[in-house]
Amino acid sequence: MRITGQNIRLGFILLATLLLAGLAVASYQSSNGVSVSRSYTATDFFQGPQLEMAEAIERNDMEALRQGPEQGIDLHARGDKQITLMWFALLQENTDAIRTLVELGVHPNESPVEGGGTPLGQALRKSGTEYLKAMLDGGLSPNDSAGNDGNDTGYPLIFSTITSGTLAHIKLLVERGADIHYRLNNGKGSSPLDSSATGTKPEVAIYLLEQGAEPNIRLRTGVTTAWRVHNRLSNRSGSVREGFAQLRDMMIERGVEFPPPSPIEVREQMRAEGLTPVIPRGHDR
Repeated sequence: MRITGQNIRLGFILLATLLLAGLAVASYQSSNGVSVSRSYTATDFFQGPQLEMAEAIERNDMEALRQGPEQGIDLHARGDKQITLMWFALLQENTDAIRTLVELGVHPNESPVEGGGTPLGQALRKSGTEYLKAMLDGGLSPNDSAGNDGNDTGYPLIFSTITSGTLAHIKLLVERGADIHYRLNNGKGSSPLDSSATGTKPEVAIYLLEQGAEPNIRLRTGVTTAWRVHNRLSNRSGSVREGFAQLRDMMIERGVEFPPPSPIEVREQMRAEGLTPVIPRGHDR
């Protein structure tokens, strides 16, 4: 499959990001020197052994791609314009290659590129779930928390998906076993539902609540999930507010108090329980 400017969304800097999204751009020059008004093939980015692998991706030859590691070919190496084989598989919209590369040990959150993030990040930004599904099919854990350097960040995939993805992405992760009860900061921080209550996607919070997530957690600052929802109801309008109103009603059905106590009141409750709350900057208590 040849990649053309017809696959581009205006606003991304890197060629890979531009080509992944979906709107036409006439003769755009990206910051890394790539004009995106033309077609691109494997030879534009790779040479030597990596070119053989990229050409295998082009012709959807997974057997040849699997032979790469056996021949000592580095599947992680960058070609021209920072492009890796995983990036090229995304540019080719080749889910077979994406899945196979993950199976062969290429982590989709490695190889960040300037202005474009990582392949995993792009999979979450894509409106469809096919790239994320291919990565999960290849062996990516739904609870993966590896950073760009491969080290554990303690920040599972579901949290970044809440920020960058859609409800469909969240559903896919949960269906594959994502932990909806996980709390950041060694069990003292936000949960997926709590995190989703801070944004503009109440449908995600509603879904997580329906799946059995704890409806109201308390942070060390005294902030609760209910307080977040209360704030959203006061500063949002339209369909987003309607969604948070539905979420509030579902939380009330599950025993959550509304209007909720303020963080200041919750911190006093914590002191009464013998706990030491964290006082936010600018507050006395």
